[in-house]
Amino acid sequence: MVQSGDYSSNSAAASSDQAGDLTSLYVGYALILFAVPTFGVAAAIGLLRMWRKTPPSDPLARSHFIFQQRTLFAAVAAIVGGVVLILVNVGVFVLFVMAVWSIVRGALGLKDLLEGRAIRHPLRLFY
Repeated sequence: MVQSGDYSSNSAAASSDQAGDLTSLYVGYALILFAVPTFGVAAAIGLLRMWRKTPPSDPLARSHFIFQQRTLFAAVAAIVGGVVLILVNVGVFVLFVMAVWSIVRGALGLKDLLEGRAIRHPLRLFY
């Protein structure tokens, strides 16, 4: 008798984990892309979401996870720095550059995920 939650093979559980990782990656890219229109709130939510989460074991998912984590850390740091630098009239420029950088980086990462490609160098600041 098979009850709900039982799996007949480990491959079904593995494919469920991969589907969950993939969904999590799509949510991560959505939060990165919504960081600019929400004035950084989505970036903060994404950062809290990834704070203590362990990277997936799949190499493709792992590269995108690290890429997203690095993007969100840098975006939040640039937002804080830009807000502080507004006092010396440089902050608006920093916030503008961060906005463009976040959108481009999020869009290119999402494009690679949709095409099934891993991020070659996920720790780089530029793509």
